[in-house]
Amino acid sequence: MSSLLIVGAKGFAKELLVAVRESQPTRQLVFFDDVSPDSPEMLFGLFPILRSREAVREHFKSFGANFAVGVGDPVIRESLFRSFEEIGGQPETIISPTSLVGDFGNVIGSGTCVLSGAVIESSNVIGTGVLLHVGSFVSHDVEIGDFCEISPRANLLGGVRIGKRCRIGTNATILPGRRLGDNVTVGAGAVVTRDIPSGLTVKGIPAK
Repeated sequence: MSSLLIVGAKGFAKELLVAVRESQPTRQLVFFDDVSPDSPEMLFGLFPILRSREAVREHFKSFGANFAVGVGDPVIRESLFRSFEEIGGQPETIISPTSLVGDFGNVIGSGTCVLSGAVIESSNVIGTGVLLHVGSFVSHDVEIGDFCEISPRANLLGGVRIGKRCRIGTNATILPGRRLGDNVTVGAGAVVTRDIPSGLTVKGIPAK
């Protein structure tokens, strides 16, 4: 089993640590953080934090090039994903063993993270680098574009289509068959009852 580099060492990176340890408790984990001078040398006193891309290259040569992005923001997530691919990294899909992924017709892209308690039913297409947070729900025949963030307990109902780099807030619900363009943000608790063009932020019940 190769080592896994988690890009980031705060916030979501700590949640991703939990998802990995659920299924692979003895796996070697290393983190990367070149923007937080106050962070320790070892996360939780156990996991080394690399500080430069040169250190990452050396790590990839010695221990394997698998990585996962531990940052939630879709734009930053995509940027880090691409930059670590460019230096030889191989994105790894992380699926918590406490999630429920249906056996029929699901396609999950590389570098996607599915956290504890998430549910993915049948015939869904989930893009590259997507983040499905704790307790999120994906019904059937849903399409999720690359680098979207689906927040805790968000609900994507049957036939929903979501573009790239969207953020779906905590407890938000997208009703069946709705279409969202790229770079859409849906506020926490919102209920989306209509199609949303690219680049908009909506909130409320119904979402406006």
